[in-house]
Amino acid sequence: MEKYNNRDDLIAALTEDVTPVTPIRPRQGLALIAFATVAAALACVVIFGFWAGMLDGRASPYFWISNLLLAIVGASSATALVSTVTPRVGAQNPAPAWSTAMLAVLPIAVFIGVMSLEAGHDHGMSLSDPGLRYWECAAYGLGASSLIALASVLFLRRGAPVSLNRAGWLIGLTSGSLGALAYNLTCPLDSLLHTGVWHVAPVFMAAIFWRYAAPPLIRW
Repeated sequence: MEKYNNRDDLIAALTEDVTPVTPIRPRQGLALIAFATVAAALACVVIFGFWAGMLDGRASPYFWISNLLLAIVGASSATALVSTVTPRVGAQNPAPAWSTAMLAVLPIAVFIGVMSLEAGHDHGMSLSDPGLRYWECAAYGLGASSLIALASVLFLRRGAPVSLNRAGWLIGLTSGSLGALAYNLTCPLDSLLHTGVWHVAPVFMAAIFWRYAAPPLIRW
């Protein structure tokens, strides 16, 4: 410190090698995540084919409820995710937690429905429903989510997220919900037993995976 005669000299020395950079904007992250989601959806449609049932009225209310909830989780989580790219203090956005709780209603409803079957009340449900055994939807949705997760990680690496664990959760919720939504454009199985289990499973699977996998990837 004795090397510098005054504060101006100290500041000049500290900033001598500093170069200006373009500021990172959250909307850039949203655009990148949206692009990755569209790319994942197009890839799923090319590989598996588009299900026209959502256009001609064949899709059940369960199909729309599950996919709209996935869209809400994806939008709220993506918005919270891109806001972590810049350091800040204060209250965190609770929307991802609340929207995920809303989505969790579906598997809970399936569980209650299955218990009702055991009691002799079918409520239009059946354990012989082929959709209950078609677990591949969860696998394909999880595969589609990997592209969105990659885009999220690349964006966060450009910034300075303070809570790496929270960023990991948000990457998982964002990619899992939007990846499942991308694949669901191709799935003709729309019963509650199917949509309430396999269409939402990628969200929780991706959230747990990226909670532990993401922090080392986005840490400075």
